Amino acid sequence: MKKTVLLIVTFIIYTIIIKTCPQVTLWDKSLIIFIQNKLQGLPLLLPLLPDCKLYSLMIAIPLMAGSVYFLKKREWLKAGFICSIPLVTFLLNCIIKPIMQRPRPPFELQQVIHPNSFSYVSSHSLVTMALYGMVIYYFYKYCTNNAVKYSVITLSIIWILFVGLSRIWLGVHYPTDVLGAYILGFILLQVYSTIRV
Repeated sequence: MKKTVLLIVTFIIYTIIIKTCPQVTLWDKSLIIFIQNKLQGLPLLLPLLPDCKLYSLMIAIPLMAGSVYFLKKREWLKAGFICSIPLVTFLLNCIIKPIMQRPRPPFELQQVIHPNSFSYVSSHSLVTMALYGMVIYYFYKYCTNNAVKYSVITLSIIWILFVGLSRIWLGVHYPTDVLGAYILGFILLQVYSTIRV
């Protein structure tokens, strides 16, 4: 419980700093430019993957697999929790974004996609962190086949990081939006582990 409270306090302080310190946004912009310059030779199809059908599939697969697995074992709470992640993260975004009202990065930094919603926190990064964090948690705790366990954990970490990077690469989120989403996603994971489902 103490870890969860500490994480929530950290998130609140982090959020206040982003809201009140214009230097953070300047640093964010320079980091977006740096990343875009370093990755400019790569096709934009790569960062667009989390905005296409693959992203929906990457949400649907763990939801369906987790639901089927836990329902077969009659572990209703676990099935319910994993299925609730997209809804909970959506609701958190509906609360946080209007409160923060942080504009998206400037139009000239946005590549291909030009969303008109607020920026903080990154909803793509939040749902990915929470959902794939749960995948990591379950495989680490319950999978007895080490080759499968560490393969799934490695692929999940790569996907979490890739989704966050793609949001910055496309210029639709500031790096601090992504980091805030990761912190908030980790808080959800802490809450889950605290109730020991």
